Amino acid sequence: MKVKITAARNGVTIVVKEKETNDQLEVSLQMNSHEPCLLHWGISRSPSATWQAPPQSLWPAGTKAFDQKAVQTPFSPINSENRIVLKLDKSMKVATIHFVLFYPGSGQWDNNDGKNYSIKLQQVEEQTIPPHHLLQAEMEGKEVLLEKRFDLYEEYTLAVAVSKSNKNYRVMMATDISGPLLCHWGVAVNAPFEWLLPSASVQPTGTAVIDSRSVQTPFVLQNGLNRLNLPFSEEGAPIGITFVLKEAETGLWLKDKGRNFFIPINSSLQEGTGLLTSNFFSLAEEIIQAEMEKNSWTLMHRFTLCHDLLEKSNRDRDLFATLFVWLRYSALRQLDWQRNYNTQPRELSHAQDRLTLRLADMYINNSEDRDIIRLLFSTLGRGGEGQKIRDEILNIMHRHHIKEVSNHFMEEWHQKLHNNTTPDDVVICEAYLEFLRSDGDLSLFYDTLRNKGVTKERLENFERPIVTPPDFVHHLKEPLIHEFENYLKILKSIHSGTDLESAMNAAHYLLNDNTREHLDALFQQRFEVKMQLLDQVEKITMVRKELGELLRVESNQGRLRDMIYLDLALEETLRLIIEGNIQPEVDQDQLVDLIDRALENQCLSSESTELMQCFLHWKKLKGMERFSQDWSLHAKSVLDRIGRVIGAFSDDYYHLFQPKAEFLGSAFQADSWIVPLFSEEIIRGRLAFILSMLAHHLEPILRMYARLGNWQVISPGEASGKVEIVDTLRAIQGKSFCTPTVVVADKVMGDEEPPSGVCAIITPDAVDLVSHIAVRARNSHLLFATCYDNGSLEKLKSHRGHFLNLAVTASGDIMFEKSDNAITAEEPQIRVIIKELPRRPFSSYAISSNHFNDTMVGGKSNNLMRLQGVLPEWITLPDSVALPFGVFDEVLSLGVNRKVAEDYEKLLSKIEENPKKRLSEIRALLLKLQQPKELFEELLRVMNRSDLHQEEDEAWMCIKQVWASKWNERAYVSRKSRGIPHNNIDMAVLIQRVVPAEYAFVIHTHNPFTNDGNELYAEVVLGLGETLVSNYPGRALSFTKRKDGSEPNLLAYPSKGIALIGDGYIFRSDSNGEDLEGYAGAGLYDSVMLPQPKKLSLQYEEEPLLWNLSFRRDMLNAIAEIGMITEMATGSPQDIEGVYAKGKYYLVQTRPQV
Repeated sequence: MKVKITAARNGVTIVVKEKETNDQLEVSLQMNSHEPCLLHWGISRSPSATWQAPPQSLWPAGTKAFDQKAVQTPFSPINSENRIVLKLDKSMKVATIHFVLFYPGSGQWDNNDGKNYSIKLQQVEEQTIPPHHLLQAEMEGKEVLLEKRFDLYEEYTLAVAVSKSNKNYRVMMATDISGPLLCHWGVAVNAPFEWLLPSASVQPTGTAVIDSRSVQTPFVLQNGLNRLNLPFSEEGAPIGITFVLKEAETGLWLKDKGRNFFIPINSSLQEGTGLLTSNFFSLAEEIIQAEMEKNSWTLMHRFTLCHDLLEKSNRDRDLFATLFVWLRYSALRQLDWQRNYNTQPRELSHAQDRLTLRLADMYINNSEDRDIIRLLFSTLGRGGEGQKIRDEILNIMHRHHIKEVSNHFMEEWHQKLHNNTTPDDVVICEAYLEFLRSDGDLSLFYDTLRNKGVTKERLENFERPIVTPPDFVHHLKEPLIHEFENYLKILKSIHSGTDLESAMNAAHYLLNDNTREHLDALFQQRFEVKMQLLDQVEKITMVRKELGELLRVESNQGRLRDMIYLDLALEETLRLIIEGNIQPEVDQDQLVDLIDRALENQCLSSESTELMQCFLHWKKLKGMERFSQDWSLHAKSVLDRIGRVIGAFSDDYYHLFQPKAEFLGSAFQADSWIVPLFSEEIIRGRLAFILSMLAHHLEPILRMYARLGNWQVISPGEASGKVEIVDTLRAIQGKSFCTPTVVVADKVMGDEEPPSGVCAIITPDAVDLVSHIAVRARNSHLLFATCYDNGSLEKLKSHRGHFLNLAVTASGDIMFEKSDNAITAEEPQIRVIIKELPRRPFSSYAISSNHFNDTMVGGKSNNLMRLQGVLPEWITLPDSVALPFGVFDEVLSLGVNRKVAEDYEKLLSKIEENPKKRLSEIRALLLKLQQPKELFEELLRVMNRSDLHQEEDEAWMCIKQVWASKWNERAYVSRKSRGIPHNNIDMAVLIQRVVPAEYAFVIHTHNPFTNDGNELYAEVVLGLGETLVSNYPGRALSFTKRKDGSEPNLLAYPSKGIALIGDGYIFRSDSNGEDLEGYAGAGLYDSVMLPQPKKLSLQYEEEPLLWNLSFRRDMLNAIAEIGMITEMATGSPQDIEGVYAKGKYYLVQTRPQV
């Protein structure tokens, strides 16, 4: 390559030539001038990147360093010209040489009029695999704990992975930075971000010890990438490694956005915890560094740092939660409140004041995270007039002639207050008051301190220690009690933001006369035994409702802060009042009323649409005659929904806080008993926990009146097996048990495939009786039941690892007893259903329902075709067309899809290596199929509609998603367990117009739970039926009906929180592997709606299906009649799906009932 550059200096030109050798690129610059000149130059590895000084190995003779971005090389005069030759190492992958000219004789610079000069190099780059792709390939078959990619500079990245195999961990790094590279690292053993010297046994070859805390290990260049592997045994594995990178030639240090890299190894900090982000690491490192370094530190410093870090939170919920976890550890006395520094009370209160006002501002402007902001407030004192703490203790001492001399309790406490007041002083004051009231009982003094978290040792180890016990002067008893009761109020006003009296005093001015009156009465009567529990709860609720109205509109930070503290104090008072008064023998009517009040108060504490709907529903029920069988059944459905919302709240808080608590707790070296219980204690301190307690007391009462047992048998049978306990049934999907196994699963989603070798599944989860897992269990003759009694469930769990016999009793409960002999371990027998399912050749891209037959489409399409002209007019069948068998194979064989077809075959051949990963890759690959033009032309012609043409791309994606669902994990496991060859499954796509359902229903014309052919069973939900068959959380309305014409028998009211609403089209899977003899394959594959349905949060308080008895009776009878008519038309028991919309009933699909 030859380039001519015209310089800005008159008449000067530079000719640039490139020449390649095996491992070098020579760049020569020839200037048509012999005037002394310096080339001021640097390089970059991408055209748009900033300058970087070249490594010294590339410097021509005479070159001198200028700064980190450039060096200066003198031109060599040759004849009448100047010349320089630059020799670049190809492995450096230099993209651009940047330069300007400097003429030392005149002191002038030529920088191309401020634009600089650049030479874009033309060297041929070898294609290298991206670092993260390389690591993914190498981790195949290993347990992957972490995959992370970091952006470095320019376009370079660092990929890091942590894997575990055979009790050994391996940290793998790969980067596309070329040239010599060092990892400067240390191990974190006690806390994250720690720098400790790695033991010699884990230091790779070539590692050099740098200092007492770190080593440097060189990367190795392999196939164009710099690689480094660090192995650790399970016994010696650290929490993680802390490191930075260093380019050996340039001396450039590389960090993670200005901070050290940290990679967790043997810790809970892995994928799925939400902590593996640079923002979290940046925040956590700053907090940990401030807390754990041996610097001067007090509460004032902590609150000041928190104020500053709030600015960086940027409305990030995870970062808010991190700050809360930090401040809660402080409030729990797990962090120093004073270290090598004295803080005057006014300085502390000023820091509190700034921080709480900042939180108030964030509360005003960030409605989504107000629950976390309220929690942050709960860890802080309000702030205020801190100087009063210092002044008033002196005034008390002077008024009562208490001398300021050493070896006196009052003086020692005064010095502590003077130099660093903390919330401990509230406890000291309360203990001193108990001491005075008891005529000087020292044991009571120290007991009160200890019970509130301040031990005698803590007193003696303050920086201003309190080592002298208080003395009792009888004539000063009453005056000092009066003095310190007032002083306690001052202390609480600064340190105890949620103390009811302090909060009342601070917020009194904000309330109207009526509310103030209720609040004052509540405070005065809070310890009176004769005051009725409901009266106290009602007063608190009334005040909180007014505060809620004020909080919604308040924009002044100071006023809003006072409101929040009062609201938090009232919430805490309510929690303590109810918790202290709930006994097993509590009146059942009172329970109903308390749940009503607790629901309303929880809605005041945190915004929850679903909980508000539960409150309105419960409020309506509360006003009716109580505890009839129907009322109790109805109330039980609301209680189920409440329980589900509370469970979700608890799970959300646990996942939000616990990983952060473990990470920071480790760094803070918190007490071992605090860390594992951290999130649980937060949850137990919320009103939601009280609501859960009340529901727990009421539920057995409702079950008794509703005549519900402790068990619901979903699939009857007997079982003998070894008890295995799992968190979720999905966690063991695809696993094979060699010993018959009874699985107790805390959570069942409803779409799982029962694992091979499992003979029974027991869960506390409410599962739809027509969900996928329910149908599979009955098909496989598994015992499957829900247990509603915690005692029975815990008793069952206590047999973990032992063999039990289980059976269904005549009353519908599950009986279990220990088996006398362990069941002989044997390989589960996999029953082969069928060896060959013929695959059909391609015939056409689309067919109408008139052409449906067994050779073209599956059971869904054919069953509908057989009902045409058979059903009465009031039962409507939807219009249907289909993409028949063979279309998928035809599309895959097209030239435009050749690459997809090749990759598809490769993935199929490797599927057993890692089924979960390969299945995901296959599904993603099939979504890349290109459609033939003829497909949609034929489809639109057969449909005789043009509206789908507007959404052709979206419709094509839906079709591909249906085809791809052949390879979902559930279907794959099911086929494999039953010996059905994967490649023999052919997938047609049934396309129907979606009926915009008001209600959807499923009917089993033969009751599957009693095996009674003279009784049908049905379930009804609001909206589309996907919430029913896909087991969305909550129960459907369910009923049975005898076929002799008797009235429907209501079994359960609905408790689902979500309805799906929509219209458009549905693309249904319709395979040749469904409804085989002895095998129900329906539900294994996906159906996709276009457009996607919308979720609607359900309000039941005015729903006709629940409250209009004649409407409900008519609907249930009509649904039952559809079932009986369809059964008669087909000649066998049926599993039917249908909908109701605008006064009409539609049968959307039916199949033989398993």
